[in-house]
Amino acid sequence: MPKFFKNKYFYVFLCIILILIFSLNSAAHNLKLNFIDVGQGDCILIQGPDGSNILVDGGDSDDQTAEHIINYLNNKDVKKLDYIISTHPHSDHIGNLAAVLNNFPVDNVLDSGRIHTSQTYENYLQTIEAKQINFKLPRTGDKIKIGQLSLLFLNPDKNVNDYSLNNASLVFMLSYKKQKFLFTGDMEKEIENKLLQNNFDLKANLIKVPHHGSDSSSTAAFVKAVQPEIAVFQVGKDNNYGHPEQKIINRYHQIGSKIYRNDLNGDIVVNSNGTALAVKVLKTASEKQLLTGHQEKINANQQQTKANSASNYKNKKININHASAAELTSLWGVGPATAKKIIAYRKKHGPFQAISAIKNVKGISEVKFAHWKNRITIK
Repeated sequence: MPKFFKNKYFYVFLCIILILIFSLNSAAHNLKLNFIDVGQGDCILIQGPDGSNILVDGGDSDDQTAEHIINYLNNKDVKKLDYIISTHPHSDHIGNLAAVLNNFPVDNVLDSGRIHTSQTYENYLQTIEAKQINFKLPRTGDKIKIGQLSLLFLNPDKNVNDYSLNNASLVFMLSYKKQKFLFTGDMEKEIENKLLQNNFDLKANLIKVPHHGSDSSSTAAFVKAVQPEIAVFQVGKDNNYGHPEQKIINRYHQIGSKIYRNDLNGDIVVNSNGTALAVKVLKTASEKQLLTGHQEKINANQQQTKANSASNYKNKKININHASAAELTSLWGVGPATAKKIIAYRKKHGPFQAISAIKNVKGISEVKFAHWKNRITIK
């Protein structure tokens, strides 16, 4: 026998190599939840241990965001999507789904069935129809099995058209071996209370925090029922909505949840072997940063700037054909990037002929327009 086989260090080295090979092989067959950083919106890639792929939502409509999602999927070696799950038709959730549908084969689309009137929603439906993709409307109690993954839908029920767009969100519990993961769309307190009243087992190892950490959601009773080890906030940096709210962060932190946020961590990947979780983030952030709500981070100068802006424009209508970026950012939900898009659109297409025409600008949803319609004019 050669001498090196008799050396004890050889066996130690061999053991290390075998452990590494086993670990890498095991990781390749784990469940991976990719919370993609799409700014102020939701987009999650679920990669099953058997190679299945599910995309939940597609962020807000924007060429740069669409490119990021498509590149992300390609980098994860996604060849096709078994399912796209569109939780509800707000632009910050379906904005880039048409682009995804045009770049990847998709077997099925699961939709809330709640009708919307935006151009973004229309484009999404037309793309599905043109490609003849299976289109399904899950309802409370429906189950889907995808390899080793099981999805149980908790919302909406058959009365979907009686709900707001947010409360019509597809809500589902993903189960893998001994672990569970709750995906919530933008559901609000009314649906959380309904789930509690219906005695669903809501306890989960991880939650995608409802409605970006708004105080419209995540009631104390709901958070206590879920008891997540990990709470992921899909929020955009310096967003105009004050997401995530400080008291909502506190609520999850107080029950022991580990907080992760796309605005601070970038892309977040949660790896599950069915019994334990491991998290990788693109960017690290201190606990103090992660536990500080968005509104808390606005410094005195920013607060004064916002106050001055609101004071200057709150009592007059804004002419969207002539408004400056400063005037446009005084509108609810409009930041510098959206203001720039509005100005670029009117330069390219000429003056808006009706206030509703502003919805043709990418990223302008029905929700935003509803907030503005009494504050904007074209005269």
